[in-house]
Amino acid sequence: MTRLKTIKAKTNNRSAFGVGFFISTGAGVGVVAGTLLGDLVAGMMYGAGAGVIVGAVVEMYRRQLPPPAPPHTGQLLRPGSLRWLIGCLIFLGVSALFGGIILVSSPSGAGPSIPLSVLRYSPFSDFLMPGLILGTVFGVGSIGAVLALWMRPAWPLGTALTRFTGEHWAWSVAVALGLGQIIWIVTQILMLRELNVVQVLYGSLGVLIVVLACLPGVRQYFALRPDLLLSGRPR
Repeated sequence: MTRLKTIKAKTNNRSAFGVGFFISTGAGVGVVAGTLLGDLVAGMMYGAGAGVIVGAVVEMYRRQLPPPAPPHTGQLLRPGSLRWLIGCLIFLGVSALFGGIILVSSPSGAGPSIPLSVLRYSPFSDFLMPGLILGTVFGVGSIGAVLALWMRPAWPLGTALTRFTGEHWAWSVAVALGLGQIIWIVTQILMLRELNVVQVLYGSLGVLIVVLACLPGVRQYFALRPDLLLSGRPR
């Protein structure tokens, strides 16, 4: 039993800033740079490649450090799947925030070189409202969800809203963002009446966020003890 606990501690007690984190962040920054420079796919690929290099260097450096001290008794370690979930949300948040800023600053679509004709089947006359939704809900919302997932702050109102799920409210926010991203992309496809690589990428990202959040290790980490449901304090 002691050996099993030691193995779990070595496996789970790793830095959040691993290869997956840098790949997601690099790809997100690459999407923004590619959008500004007119080649989104190339920007994403170069950004992800840079993330692989940076993540590999950080991982090599981390392995040379002495192992961290064992956690306190009863403290639940962050599962590796949570780090991937956070990486996906950072990717979504960074790209959505900058994408929203670009659309809001240029509602006519002249800045990102998107013709207004793509909105002919939508209820919008320009890109102002889509930019606001993209930047606030998926940009700021995803970054806020990352902080909440990592810190698990006590918020009685949030716990009251999520008492039916049995998980900390940050978990519910992450699931809602993943589902919202899927709905956002499906709505885009229906309104624009076209399907492209970017929509497939971000639709798949929404599915991945939901899948990662629903993994047993993540749900166990955010599970609320029944005797603390009324107080709103996370375990």
